[in-house]
Amino acid sequence: MNPSTGGDVYCLPHAHGGYLIYAPLAGRVAHVNAACAIQIRRFLISGDPREVPSEVAGRLGGLAWLKTAQVPRPLPADRHFHPCEVTLFLTNRCNLRCRYCYAAAGDKRPLDMPLDTMRAAINLVARNARLAGRAMHVGFHGGGEPTQNGAALEAAVAYARETAAAEGTGPVQFYIATNGVMTAPQREFVASECAAINLSLDGPPDIHDAARPTTAGGGSFDAVMAFVEVLRRHKRAFSIRSTITAANVARMTEMVAYFHQSTECRLLHFEPAFAGGRCRNDGTAVPGWAEFASEFIKAHDEARRRGIELRFSASRLEQPSFCFCGCANDPFTVTPEGFVTACYEVCDGLNPRAEQYIFGRHHPDGFHFDYPKLARLRKLTVDNKPFCRFCFAKWVCAGDCPIKAHHPYAEAASASPRCKATQRILRSLLERVAVNPEHKSN
Repeated sequence: MNPSTGGDVYCLPHAHGGYLIYAPLAGRVAHVNAACAIQIRRFLISGDPREVPSEVAGRLGGLAWLKTAQVPRPLPADRHFHPCEVTLFLTNRCNLRCRYCYAAAGDKRPLDMPLDTMRAAINLVARNARLAGRAMHVGFHGGGEPTQNGAALEAAVAYARETAAAEGTGPVQFYIATNGVMTAPQREFVASECAAINLSLDGPPDIHDAARPTTAGGGSFDAVMAFVEVLRRHKRAFSIRSTITAANVARMTEMVAYFHQSTECRLLHFEPAFAGGRCRNDGTAVPGWAEFASEFIKAHDEARRRGIELRFSASRLEQPSFCFCGCANDPFTVTPEGFVTACYEVCDGLNPRAEQYIFGRHHPDGFHFDYPKLARLRKLTVDNKPFCRFCFAKWVCAGDCPIKAHHPYAEAASASPRCKATQRILRSLLERVAVNPEHKSN
C-alpha cells in the first residue's frame, strides 16, 4: 500500500503482520489488518464514515482523529521579532577536550561575553516578556563551558532577577547545559539557581573518560559525579545528554542501566556524534546509522522497563512540530562576540555556516538584526522541505536538524542514513505504542 493514506495519516506495514494506521498530528496509532486498512483509506478519500463498519470504528475510538488534527503553523516570515527567552554563550573557554566536540571548544582564542552585552540581552527579553505578560527565561550554553566564566554566570543571574523585578515579569526561569566539571561553590550555585539542568555524561567511567578528557588529559568522570551528588542532595531534577560514538553505540542499553543505578536520573538523551569540529578529523567517532537505530531501540526498551525516558532528537513521538529546533522560531542566542545566532552549533563568526545562521549583533546602542535573514530562517520548516512531504516521520523529526539533514531546503535524491535511522526508530516506537498505548516517548 502507499505509505500515505491521505492527508497526514499513514499506513505502515507492521513487523509482525498487519498495518499501523498512524496520525502523527493527532498523536494516535492503531494496529489493524489489511481489510481495515483498506476501509480507512476509503474513508479518508471519500469522507464517508459508512466505509468503516461501526463496530470497527468503535474499536478505533471513533474516526474523528483521522480527520480533524490541527496542522502546526510556522511563524510568519514577516512577524515582528520579540523573543522572551535568551540563551547566553558566556565563554568559548572549556576545561575539557572532548574528542567529538562540534565547537572544538578551548582550541580558539579565548573570548568571554562582556557584561554590557549580557545586560543588553537580558534587558531586551525582559521588556518583551513584560509586553507579552510572560515570565522571562535565561539560559546558559555555548561553544564552551558556561561555568568557566563563573563571574558572568553569577552576574547574569543577579541582573536578570533585578530586571525582572523592575519590569514586573515574575520569577525568572534559568537553565544551563554543562559538562559538570566545576568548583564546589559553582556546584552549589548551579544546583540552587537553575531549574533545568542538562548534564553531559557519556556513560560508565571508561566510556566517559575516554571521550571527555580534561585539558591535562586526565579523566573527568569523578568531577561530574561529584556534581551529580550535589544535584541529588538539592533534589534537583536534571537530564543527562550522552553523545553516541562508534565506541559506545553497542553499549547504550548498558548506559541506561548504569545511569539509572548511579544517578537516579529520569530523563536521558542519546545523540549520535556528527562529523563536525574535532569529530571531523576522526571518522571512527561517528556511529553507523543502522547500528545506532538498532541499539537505540534496545536501549529505549530498557529505559521503559526501568520507568525512565530516553530521547533521540529526531524521534520525538509526542511533540509534532513544524520545525526541528529554535532556528525557525524566534531564536535569540548570543555568542561571546555579541553575535546573535539561530543555531547552538554556530557559535562564532568564523563558523562556515555563520553567514546563514548569524542574523544580528550587539552594538553600543543595542542589538541590530538582519530581518531578511531572519525571515529566511523562519522558512527552515518541514513544509519547505520537498523531500519530507510524504514521509511518515515528518511531524516528528520536523525535517531534522538543518545542519545535519541531507539538504536544508532542496529536494534530495534519496533518504540520508540519518533519515533512515529516524524512520526505523519511529516505526519501532509506533509498533510498541499500538500494542501498549502507555508506551510513549518523546
